[in-house]
Amino acid sequence: MKRLAADRRGGVGMLLAAAMPILIGMAAFAVDVGSVQLDTRRLQGIADAAALAAASGDAADGQKTAEAMVAAARFPRAVTTRVTRGSYSADATIAPAARFVASPSGSGAARVELQSTSPTFLAAIFGRREVVIARTATAARQRYAAFSIGSRLASLDGGLLNNYLSALTGSNVSLSVMDYNALAGADVDLLRYLPMLRTSAGLKAVTYDDILKSNVSTPQALDALAGALSADGKADAARAVNGLLKLVGERSLTLSALIDAGPFARQGEGGTGIARVDSLAMLTAILQLASKERQVALNLGATVPGLTSTRVSLAIGEREANSPWITITDTGAPIVRTAQTRLYVRTQIGSVSLPGIGSLATIDLPLFVEIAGAEGRLAAIDCAGANVRNVTLEARTDIVRAAIGTIDESKLADFKTPITPTRTTLVHTLLADVTGLADISAGASEPWQSLRFDAAAIAAGTRQKVRATSPVGGLATSLISRASVRAVLLGILPLPLDPLVQAVGGALSLVAPALDGLLMNLTGLLGVGIGEADLRVTGVRCGTAVLVG
Repeated sequence: MKRLAADRRGGVGMLLAAAMPILIGMAAFAVDVGSVQLDTRRLQGIADAAALAAASGDAADGQKTAEAMVAAARFPRAVTTRVTRGSYSADATIAPAARFVASPSGSGAARVELQSTSPTFLAAIFGRREVVIARTATAARQRYAAFSIGSRLASLDGGLLNNYLSALTGSNVSLSVMDYNALAGADVDLLRYLPMLRTSAGLKAVTYDDILKSNVSTPQALDALAGALSADGKADAARAVNGLLKLVGERSLTLSALIDAGPFARQGEGGTGIARVDSLAMLTAILQLASKERQVALNLGATVPGLTSTRVSLAIGEREANSPWITITDTGAPIVRTAQTRLYVRTQIGSVSLPGIGSLATIDLPLFVEIAGAEGRLAAIDCAGANVRNVTLEARTDIVRAAIGTIDESKLADFKTPITPTRTTLVHTLLADVTGLADISAGASEPWQSLRFDAAAIAAGTRQKVRATSPVGGLATSLISRASVRAVLLGILPLPLDPLVQAVGGALSLVAPALDGLLMNLTGLLGVGIGEADLRVTGVRCGTAVLVG
């Protein structure tokens, strides 16, 4: 026994036998874990391809599409495939894990979960013959829409438009109604326009965003506009723009306040066909933006039926920061808004017959209108199928205030200072004065309203209108019907005051419809509306799917 205990032969074999489980375990770790990782990476590639295929095709066929992609990959063991439809938001303010939202009716995004097994080799000695592996991939189709907000003119009044453009440019503009019709009927492609502006202004800017942030002159902006219209074969509209080039003066502007290029911001070419706007709106927006004066005065003379004279002051507020007029986006930002606006219209009704005074009396009627603006945002893009292209916008109007009364006109363009109309003298004679005051407000706390544009409406450039839930149309008519009219006897001769008040009210009622038409046209010139706004989706893209998680 002593000799056996002292015999050291065979010690290595014993140590090796004792260490064999450890060596096998290390070999299993090296070989089997590596094999499992290789299978897992391969399964991830299949999941990525399946997610891209499911998101690119018809949402209703996503499960079949993903299963077909998995089968085509020929993974050596059975694979369980589960596809979840949903929507994806690229909004940076949302946590990455919450950007995909599962929904049975969702479209444009898909999450694919694959589960299979990977066999072991050396680990089988310990009873572990396979390892369950699972991989997940999420893909979403790149999609975006371009839309704009504004308000169209109630009617194309060449005299009114010429007056307004003359006031903006400080010159005498005399385009014909035919010119204005050509402009209103011709869309300009903004992503064709911007490279032309780069050439016209001699900019070194590379991207669309660089162009939009560059200072350019009004003639350069209009020259590029004419070039873009001419390139699209819209010669009449291009000719009308060229007619203004020598009249506008060298004023500078930056177009980023009007246009947001969205996902195209870092491009310098391409993307044409998605963002369009009618050239009359583009023209007036450029001139408004370039105008140093925020207040414009118009003398319309006796052009309004029933009125002997009409003078108008228009004040255009600055647009809110990051709130353009047209945008290309795939999220609910930015919100597009119309500019805050104030109008002060002073009209005269001449040769009015009033009881006790005669037929030579004149009625002075001042109208004040303040529009806080309207806003719109993208709610959803539906790319559910090859022929499905639907866009849903949300929009709402804002506060509209109108009054009959006298205001401090010097504060009209100071939008930080509230304006309080005071009682005004409608009729002044040696025998009596008639005064009036009215004030109405509507549109506060308006809810968001949904507007859905299908593929046909987008292709046709159809505009949809959002209106205040509390009707605010017919402002002049409403004000006149609610006005507090009083007569004050000044002379020594007695006069019947009640008939005098009724006669003034009747005269005002006769011109109210004409005043309402004038207000609609004036606000349309500024791209705003009284308790309403026009929205238009100019294009939608449902591109290829990309992996998003």
